[in-house]
Amino acid sequence: MDKFLSGDFELNENENKTEILNISNWNTITMDETKINKNDNETNSQNIILKNKIFRLNENIINLRCLSVICEISILMSGESNFFIFSRCTEKLNNQTVVCYISKELESARKFISFAVLEEKNDDKFIIKNIKKQEIPKQENYIKPLDISELKFIFVDNGDNKCYVFLDEQEQNSNLFIGADFYEAITYNSNLMFAVSGDLISLKKLNIKQGFRNSYLNMRNNYKNTTKVQSCNCCMIF
Repeated sequence: MDKFLSGDFELNENENKTEILNISNWNTITMDETKINKNDNETNSQNIILKNKIFRLNENIINLRCLSVICEISILMSGESNFFIFSRCTEKLNNQTVVCYISKELESARKFISFAVLEEKNDDKFIIKNIKKQEIPKQENYIKPLDISELKFIFVDNGDNKCYVFLDEQEQNSNLFIGADFYEAITYNSNLMFAVSGDLISLKKLNIKQGFRNSYLNMRNNYKNTTKVQSCNCCMIF
């Protein structure tokens, strides 16, 4: 997995605000730590176990000037945990960064999808300001004795002012689609970061590709009919 760098991720949560305190100690992720299946561009059956970690592409190669970026993700969430996606960043987060994250509560196993923005404080510290939050309907694939939930979803940064999240085709009975249209377009090559806070999260699948932009209506129709996002293989990152 030499296309990624991994670092430490420290988050402070209280009733009033959620604050990113520290991102540091970036190192290359080696093939010994995880493996990528080069044929289908996804992680193999050997899951990646993450706790208070962040990882990103080792180069700013995401082109959102005329394309979208599509992330197909499958995770196992345990205890009280958060899985973050940061888009439109570079080697660092900034006030144009898109924030989308999945949060899981302890014991109740309630899960939420949130879209947020970053408010910069100082010394690379940021406050996460939620703009939109929606609960994920309960799913059958929750293992209560172990307090583990499996979630498969697709995140799309459309490259304009819009981003979307919807569940994979195996989760269509939950009928979840959430979009946000309050982001600012960027004109420079960008990066993607993924972070975990709280209890352990196991990353089962990560598939990143670039494709054509879609209107909100087309995205809704793709989700309703096939749950497939239009993409072009020529723009695949991996």
